[in-house]
Amino acid sequence: MGINYQNNLILFMAYLMFVIIIFALLLGYSNAKGLTVSFKNTIESYAPQPPQLVWQIKSNDTCQAITLSYPNNLEQDCYIESVKADTIQCQLPLPYLKRGRYLLKPIKIASNYPFGLVSVWSYIQPDHTVYVYPSIIKTPNQKQLSEMTANDDEGAEKHLGDDEFESLITHLPEMGLQRVSWKHYAKTQQLLVKQFSDFKSADTQFDFNLMTGDTEQRLGQLCYLVCQAFESDINYSMKLPNKSIENGSGKLHLQRCLQALSSVGTDYE
Repeated sequence: MGINYQNNLILFMAYLMFVIIIFALLLGYSNAKGLTVSFKNTIESYAPQPPQLVWQIKSNDTCQAITLSYPNNLEQDCYIESVKADTIQCQLPLPYLKRGRYLLKPIKIASNYPFGLVSVWSYIQPDHTVYVYPSIIKTPNQKQLSEMTANDDEGAEKHLGDDEFESLITHLPEMGLQRVSWKHYAKTQQLLVKQFSDFKSADTQFDFNLMTGDTEQRLGQLCYLVCQAFESDINYSMKLPNKSIENGSGKLHLQRCLQALSSVGTDYE
């Protein structure tokens, strides 16, 4: 090629392309240097909606054309045009639409800057399990609905405890003197003891066997019930074919129940 200098233009273009590629390699490395990508949390979903991974991305210098992608889901990657000194967040959809629990695969972080001639990439492996909750299906089981509504309407049940003063009762020898009402003793010369009470929400149990339909329909109905119980702020427990969830309330209890529903009859995928 280029013998006797008759192909100078070809030689010039070959050298120019070689220089451009070397220049692109250096720019690509410099662009990705100092980039920090960290996994923040998961946005779990109800089937058939896909869950998402939330990432934090920052760079010491300006970093351009960053792509986060999940295996077999290249159509729904997370593209970031530019990362500067500030930390930014991005959400990466996952290709999981069916109820279940899934171990995350390695996530690819890549940049084709500049010119798209070279690619700089790395992989990150989050040690995390993603849950896709059952579809929410309103239950036709009136017994479970009426039980939950009744407990919500009744409010709280009263038990002996330490929260709120209720009444005075006659002192007995085994009671000690800690709760004696000395004010009343000074007036009546009678030993009276203060009795206190606390309040505990009425309890509800949601049972897989009391639902109707196939497995997915029953799980969807239980999903509806626990979400309603959470909104009503009542205590509830849940009985499933493979495990039982003890009585509780609040957001963490709801999450524990939803994850248990997602795991019924499934292995990690």
